[in-house]
Amino acid sequence: MNKQCSNCGYKFEKEPGFFFGAMYVSYVLTVAEAIAVFVLGRLFFESLYDMRIVFWIGLTLLLLSTFNMRISRIIWIYLMRKI
Repeated sequence: MNKQCSNCGYKFEKEPGFFFGAMYVSYVLTVAEAIAVFVLGRLFFESLYDMRIVFWIGLTLLLLSTFNMRISRIIWIYLMRKI
């Protein structure tokens, strides 16, 4: 991650540990994605608790992990930009 924005010079990391709160944002995103995959998976599987859906949830969360890290930091910066 860059230290500052190349366009406007905004300093991203205000202090050591600034992005610690982004973990909570990432957790919320991950839970929302898991619920969305579960709901969509119910359309394709016959029983409500089909264990094959666990594989698809895990695969989705694994593939979206880098996206979640980046987007959670962006959301955290926007939440804390006025402070």
